[in-house]
Amino acid sequence: MISLLRVTPASFSQYEKGILEIEKVSFPSPWSSKLFRDETGNPFSTLWVLEEDGQISGYICFWIVRDQIHLLNIAVHPTKRRKGFATHMLKNMIHKGIELAVKEVWLEVRPSNAPAIRLYEKLGFHVKGKRPRYYTDTGEDALVMALELKEEAGPRQLSMPVP
Repeated sequence: MISLLRVTPASFSQYEKGILEIEKVSFPSPWSSKLFRDETGNPFSTLWVLEEDGQISGYICFWIVRDQIHLLNIAVHPTKRRKGFATHMLKNMIHKGIELAVKEVWLEVRPSNAPAIRLYEKLGFHVKGKRPRYYTDTGEDALVMALELKEEAGPRQLSMPVP
């Protein structure tokens, strides 16, 4: 069974080990436990873990500020990739934004991370710009990508069909 669970300050220790393990094998400059813990107490921040049969398979962290979402971090354990877990987490984040009348979703991604760029493009994100030397560990630029959520006849919807 797959569940997407909200991590709170009270529940962080339950998920900490799984989150940090995924973080360390996914990024050259992994976030610390303190950074994740701080996000659970930030009123703008949402941290979800994707649990599969009792094991943490992935997580997503994003901010909702006024009418925008900013994706901060998303990762899936390497042994669990290519199963649609990242897509599942992103779609849930987007739908949360739709419920809250968010207008746009923003993120930064390394240009060298082709799989992530393909995923974001599949969901309708477009490159809007570049942040020079954004990644301090390598000096690599970041591509800034955005997804516009449009108001249709009725509730706010994705500007592209959900696959």
